[in-house]
Amino acid sequence: MYPIIGLKGTNGSFIGVYPEIFLMISVLFLIVFLVVLDYIFKYKFILSALTGRLTLFIFSLTFLLLLNNFELKTVIFDYLLISNYFINLIKCIVLISLSICICVSFNYIKVEKIVQYEYFLLLILVLLGIFTIASANDLITMYLAIELQSLSFYVLASIKIFSNFSTEAGLKYFILGAFSSGVLLFGSSLIYGFTGITNFYDLNLLFNNLPYIDESIYWGLILGIIFVSTGILFKLGAAPFHMWLPDVYEGIPTIVTMVFAIVPKIAIFCLFLNLGINFFFVTLFTWKQLLIVSSILSVTIGTLGALYQVKLKRLLAYSAISNIGFMLLGFSNLSIDGIFAMSFYIIVYMIISLNLFSIILILRKRINNLKFKKINELVLLFKSNTAVAVIFSLILFSIAGIPPLMGFYSKFYIFLSIIKDQNYWLAILIASISVIASMYYIRLIKLMFFKVFNNWVFFFEIGKLESFIISITFFFNIYFFFYPSLFVLWVQNLTFSLFL
Repeated sequence: MYPIIGLKGTNGSFIGVYPEIFLMISVLFLIVFLVVLDYIFKYKFILSALTGRLTLFIFSLTFLLLLNNFELKTVIFDYLLISNYFINLIKCIVLISLSICICVSFNYIKVEKIVQYEYFLLLILVLLGIFTIASANDLITMYLAIELQSLSFYVLASIKIFSNFSTEAGLKYFILGAFSSGVLLFGSSLIYGFTGITNFYDLNLLFNNLPYIDESIYWGLILGIIFVSTGILFKLGAAPFHMWLPDVYEGIPTIVTMVFAIVPKIAIFCLFLNLGINFFFVTLFTWKQLLIVSSILSVTIGTLGALYQVKLKRLLAYSAISNIGFMLLGFSNLSIDGIFAMSFYIIVYMIISLNLFSIILILRKRINNLKFKKINELVLLFKSNTAVAVIFSLILFSIAGIPPLMGFYSKFYIFLSIIKDQNYWLAILIASISVIASMYYIRLIKLMFFKVFNNWVFFFEIGKLESFIISITFFFNIYFFFYPSLFVLWVQNLTFSLFL
């Protein structure tokens, strides 16, 4: 029998869900508190700033609660939720990433005059949904957690209420997201209809006896797995279910784009890993082919689509599609090497994305106080702000996979896991596409350093907090060049904890 994530623990203990309970109580209290203040207080921007700082305080207390039960292995509510080292560490990474997104967004909110305090309340609900997704051990819990996160994202996408682009993007995301939720629910219904089981633990026991199951039930389960996988791939934005991602990235505010690009992916992949190890592994051939096809399409469409983009956020959207394809490649065989490569890649991707989006959010033209929209507006960044241009260039090189930066090692481990699985043709194909992908990153660097432009572009000074965040996230990229073994060993221990 294949190992089940985190099911070696005590049942009936609420300590494993203390962070979730605290977040739920906090957001309910904040809603009542802020509605009262909103009624008696007329300065909305002050109320929004206060809510942002209260949110960071709530996140810091949640982080302490996570540290309190970091090594704990327990099951909650009769195996509806689980808690272990791997899941708690994923929650800590998500919490830190979301806190950084909030810290970087303060200046953007002030300049763009987004005074709705609901933005921060929705981020708390997003975090609550992601925590529940990571701990989910039942098809019903999984679906409800994904919907909690998705509903919050639907509203966040339309948070800029006076922007037609934001409204259109939010509506498009809502319609397609509701469709993907229906596909996910239909797949879960098929699995329940053919087995009468929703719990991952019981499904693991059933799937390990698939050879003795009636053929009609077997194919019904396979169909259910395909629908569930399709729904999750739709939520990730993997091809061929990517059509909503570029439009949504472009239309929504950049602070929400940053959250979209960084925060939910690791929780969805954690859920995917839980599903894969528990019962998709038994039907590995069918599931593997689905993931390989999706990964090839994602890398190809993401690469070719980005080559023709002139808008920065659409280019980053296609880059995100390509990176999702790489994550799925490491995930397709469910070996220890593949899981390690996928875990390493997604953590590196989060660090790089935090650095990249922080720079994009902070850079504003001094002449009209506008943010960047098109890639040709990056001209002469090297002459205007040399330090930011150098950091931005090294981050782009890292995403492109140029050695010896962190992004190169993440792609290297993906290729290594594919080769160990003896998929040589797949490694050659993806490597060839990766060479093409480096072109659109190098094009941005060419614009910053070598493009001849008649007019000078000056930028506002970067604040101390934003400079500190950019420096810290960039430090990880450089530190890996000098001492990579520490981070690699840490991710290896994280991977091995799944099988202990």
